[in-house]
Amino acid sequence: MQCDAKTIIESISTALLVTDSQLKVAFANTAAEQLFSMSRSKLQGIKLTDLIDAREKNLIETLQHSNVPTFQGFTATDITFSPDPHVHFHADMYLSLYTGRARGLVVEIHRLDYQQKLNEDLQRRNQNLAARDLIRNLAHEIKNPLGGIRGAAQLLEMTYSTDSELKEYTKVIIEQADRLKALVDRLLGPQRANPRTMTNIHYVIEKVLSLESMATQGRLRFEKDYDPSLPEIMLDLDAMQQALINIISNAIQALTESNTTYPTIKIRTRALMGALVGGVKYPMSIEVSIIDNGPGIPEEIKDMLFYPMVTSRAEGHGLGLSIAQNIVEHHNGTIECESTPGCTVFKLILPLTTNNNNAGSK
Repeated sequence: MQCDAKTIIESISTALLVTDSQLKVAFANTAAEQLFSMSRSKLQGIKLTDLIDAREKNLIETLQHSNVPTFQGFTATDITFSPDPHVHFHADMYLSLYTGRARGLVVEIHRLDYQQKLNEDLQRRNQNLAARDLIRNLAHEIKNPLGGIRGAAQLLEMTYSTDSELKEYTKVIIEQADRLKALVDRLLGPQRANPRTMTNIHYVIEKVLSLESMATQGRLRFEKDYDPSLPEIMLDLDAMQQALINIISNAIQALTESNTTYPTIKIRTRALMGALVGGVKYPMSIEVSIIDNGPGIPEEIKDMLFYPMVTSRAEGHGLGLSIAQNIVEHHNGTIECESTPGCTVFKLILPLTTNNNNAGSK
């Protein structure tokens, strides 16, 4: 059997970079594209040291002062990479000398937190499903007697229509019953899926940003960082719009209530290669990142963020993120969150399936 070296390099799961003598990336395999969430055309020309977190000062200085033609090679363990200010991950890095037509470095990168992330995603998914089932069962139990209470109040109002004082009481009962019914309906979520159409994700984002810009009236800044090459995807337009509104509205509330200086929300879109969602690896996905410079998510609720009724706001119902996650999951996707003071990132990952007409069928 004749071996094709290029095919083998593209097939391996290890991220592989080859640099020139100036440490600029000259080649990146498919696994490297997936690891850094960048196409190889974007990776090419970037210095290896610019992909590493600035806090890794010793390693960066070692690489910068290395004489590539006489490089001996070494291993760096548990290194923090930061290809983007909002992206951080830990990995081991193995460096050796490349002696092809031009000397450079061969860099192998093994991500450390991949399996941990997979386990956490599966655990969170199972917990969310259990919590959602519990809440929905509870909501159903509440909804039935609620209709009876409202009906009884209406009968009292009709029977004693001349009693103005009693009418005030029945009005309160009916209003509160309607308020609770609306809350229960939100807990139950959408009961019927809308038709799906092939859509450019930026069309949906622009509709949402148009609404939010009118609502905020210039009190905060929206920044856009779009990848115009993203293909269309099969979406339930109304539902996906609602998911984005829920997340962006949360960011607006966090920025407003914390009186953040220069409040900013950035929307970034990228192609994501080899995303693992619900135990399924997809060749390509669309990643929509919603980034704000607010105070961050309180540590005590981070692990329960997508549970119904979990919120850090006194006036909040804690339903927005749960509903958004439910909508994205119906598109075979997921939502990830990373948060530190000054930077919170919600990532909507929407896989592109081979048969988009059946997307979200599970």
